[in-house]
Amino acid sequence: MKNFKKVFLFMFIAVLVSCSDSADEDLGISGDGSLSAKVDNATFTSMSVSVAAVVSNGILSVQGSNSSGEYVRILISNYSGTGTYTTGTVVTDPSSFSYGTVNPVATWISTFNLGSGTIEITEDNSTAISGTFSFTGVNQGSANKVITEGVFSAPKS
Repeated sequence: MKNFKKVFLFMFIAVLVSCSDSADEDLGISGDGSLSAKVDNATFTSMSVSVAAVVSNGILSVQGSNSSGEYVRILISNYSGTGTYTTGTVVTDPSSFSYGTVNPVATWISTFNLGSGTIEITEDNSTAISGTFSFTGVNQGSANKVITEGVFSAPKS
């Protein structure tokens, strides 16, 4: 549970991280990351400083955000390295892909048996994780969001 809390703390910090060099060093984030996708055919590109990956106790967390407060977050439970992982297939799988905004506050998610998504981890080495992803996120109050052409290269924290 302690490591699970650590993953969620990391995700919160990644959303709030500033662009100052000292904050980057304090968090161990190199600023060399990239994460981009199409959100309902509109281009989403993260700030390089906000992209990072954490692997802890079989859970992979990858996140990137932009200066407008939009973010993409990927959590894979039972992570075991390179390969293909899915979400939205069974009620017992807590893995999730999400796209969110802070103004207005809203999240579209694929998890358990909601939405659908696929991520392919193409590289996982001692310093970074890379891959591609796509998903359909569900939000009870609005139309689904379709995220396509997702690609990332995230430094490990």
